Amino acid sequence: MYTATNKGFSIITSFGCGRNCKYCISKLHPILSACISQEDNIDWDRLEKCISETKAPEVNLSGGGDPFFEWERHRNFYLRIYEVARHYKKNLAVHSRIIPSDVELLKLFSKFAITVEYYDRNALLHLKDNMPHLQGVEINVRVVQVVNEMMTREDCENYVKFLKIECGVPRVTFREMFGSEPAQANFARLRNIDLGDGVLFLPDGDYHDYYFLHDNTLYPCFFGRNEESRQAHCI
Repeated sequence: MYTATNKGFSIITSFGCGRNCKYCISKLHPILSACISQEDNIDWDRLEKCISETKAPEVNLSGGGDPFFEWERHRNFYLRIYEVARHYKKNLAVHSRIIPSDVELLKLFSKFAITVEYYDRNALLHLKDNMPHLQGVEINVRVVQVVNEMMTREDCENYVKFLKIECGVPRVTFREMFGSEPAQANFARLRNIDLGDGVLFLPDGDYHDYYFLHDNTLYPCFFGRNEESRQAHCI
């Protein structure tokens, strides 16, 4: 998991998105709010130079949208990113809601953070059905839940119980919601609950050394040059 002391190098990747998440951080972003990743527009020389210079041990594909949206159309993109990362001895990770059925594609990634809402029964059952598929390729899986203002201690306990016992998920992260004061207050109430090994409550923040955006710009923070730029975009 990316934390303040274990940062990755993030390539913001949006091939589209099938959701309209209440907590979507990208729709507030000055560049990402109306932008879809175009493979032909990527400055691959610049991206490779950035990857070669980062001290981060991993390259992470994250939104922006969803990196695995219509994944069947973007196999060449994933493979090219993987080859660049491997050349510089970096692992490749991804954060998505979508679980591709392509085993060879999943094998490119060492880590897979999957967002699954605690109240979305269909998504939870879909994850349960696909966990044997993920375990078969030996990918490091973590399930992520963004804490909203309504989530309770009981919700957290039942969510972790289902993920660990029914699905065999070893690691669960409760992430603080960006920009929502009611949700952040609820996160503060819940974060000290002991839910066992492998469960982490992660405060909102920038957990990557750099963010490579659609327009080939490189930022030290998701919203720009400093932490103040993040705060300026709070809801």
